[in-house]
Amino acid sequence: MEKGNTSKYLKYAIGEILLVVIGILIALQINNWNEAKKTRRKEVVLLHQLKEEFKANLEQLDNKMIMRNAVIKSSKFLLEAIDNRSKPSQDSIEKHLKTTLYTPTFNSNTNDYFASRDINLIQNDSLKNLLSKWPTKVDELNEEEILLVNHRENRYIPFLATHIQIRDLFHQVELDIGMKDLIYPKEGKPLDLIIGESIQSKSYYKLLQTEELEEYLSYTILFNNISQTQSVPLKDHIYTILDQIQKSLEHYQ
Repeated sequence: MEKGNTSKYLKYAIGEILLVVIGILIALQINNWNEAKKTRRKEVVLLHQLKEEFKANLEQLDNKMIMRNAVIKSSKFLLEAIDNRSKPSQDSIEKHLKTTLYTPTFNSNTNDYFASRDINLIQNDSLKNLLSKWPTKVDELNEEEILLVNHRENRYIPFLATHIQIRDLFHQVELDIGMKDLIYPKEGKPLDLIIGESIQSKSYYKLLQTEELEEYLSYTILFNNISQTQSVPLKDHIYTILDQIQKSLEHYQ
């Protein structure tokens, strides 16, 4: 300093400071890269989980739509028998009455949908937007399904119980294609649904002559059709979500 080398020392000190700053910046950048890699790995895991979840949702929705079609078909069969004053066999009437008791409901936990997964990990804004709308779309369908469940439990079954033996409707349940997998386990022993038939006399033809049955069957057809109509855009929504998930996964391959 005494020899007039101040400028040299200042340059040296500034150089040292710059090297330290550059070292810190490089370390921070490397740390950011590592954190970004960890975040992307978490995102990929989440995307795979969502893919499997929505594939299962799609399969469930397809099965529920098949079940509703079966309910509508059986309800119309009984209405036509009433309108035409025809007399199908007792077994045929019993079979179709059994089917009208089904109230397919789409099961998806929407209450805590975002609590169990970090959607913010997803970089695809289109996918995040689709996922944010999912709970609302499911709830719209469930509202109609709940109406049918309440209708069956509070009105339809009590009405049937005053005219026929409900036990007979639950005896040896016959299921259409697509319904069996939902009720019988795919693996393991089948459920024991054979409870025997009542020894009381049947009065199915008398049941067909009641005005109330027309009302209940009409209600069943109407609200199952409404549920079917709402299931179509929900199904399209699932397809769109799966498409966006696949695009996101391909981005990281």
